[in-house]
Amino acid sequence: MYRTAGIRVGPDQPVRTMGIINTSPESYYASSIHDTIEKVRDAALEMESQGADFIDVGGASTAPYRDRAISEDVEAARVVAAVAAICECCSIPVSVDTYRSGVAAKALEAGALILNDITGLADTGMDRVISRYEPSLVLCAHSNRIVSGDVSDTTAIICDIVQRAISYGANPDNIVVDPAIGFFRDEGSAPHHTRITNEWHRRDASIIANLNHISGDYPILVSVSNKSFIGRLLDKPDPLDRMAGSLAAESAAVMCGADIIRTHHIPESLDAIKVASAIAGRHIA
Repeated sequence: MYRTAGIRVGPDQPVRTMGIINTSPESYYASSIHDTIEKVRDAALEMESQGADFIDVGGASTAPYRDRAISEDVEAARVVAAVAAICECCSIPVSVDTYRSGVAAKALEAGALILNDITGLADTGMDRVISRYEPSLVLCAHSNRIVSGDVSDTTAIICDIVQRAISYGANPDNIVVDPAIGFFRDEGSAPHHTRITNEWHRRDASIIANLNHISGDYPILVSVSNKSFIGRLLDKPDPLDRMAGSLAAESAAVMCGADIIRTHHIPESLDAIKVASAIAGRHIA
């Protein structure tokens, strides 16, 4: 029985939603930025009232086509304050979106229950974080090698990361995998992506179509909301113009096996999830 921060997840459960709160002014999607504690609280309460199952908090932009690095101290200050505020006002579990072990430890101390690492535990200090705090994990596909990025590559990369997490003491029942939509690129300068030899937007579409083949039986989180592959397919460079495409991609992901949808648009995504779940014959909340 798979659980994320105590909430059952998996194909025998309703598709869950994870709302996104960014505290980083550098983030690519302006509407998700909440740069004061009051804005963070308001956004979290609204997401909870709309039906979100989790809230994911980030303090540093990781868009692979941007290189806007900030210090660990700045990221930690943003994230810890936001996590603490959300834990005070909301009852749903909080996830911290970070690839730095020092930030992860401080956020978990502040009340986060989930670690969402887009680099697949690349920071060697994550072993101590996992063994000490025993968080639920979202493990994102990531490699330092140049790969094709296809289904078999992604599956192998995820398998290696899952085994590493288990070797660090992670409970397999508390692991969710993420195929890293938007983070396998044939271009870009930021350090958080995996370099591939194929066209990145076609890779992302193919991965969504083949989700059931990459999970290794672990629940799957998909984060496509307003991402650049949608912009490329629709010729919409402004992320604010991508909601319809995002909902289409989220619906497709649900029908192909996604168990958690990480999104900027909770009510709209919940509608899309409900319809896609009904078509796919999946349990509806």
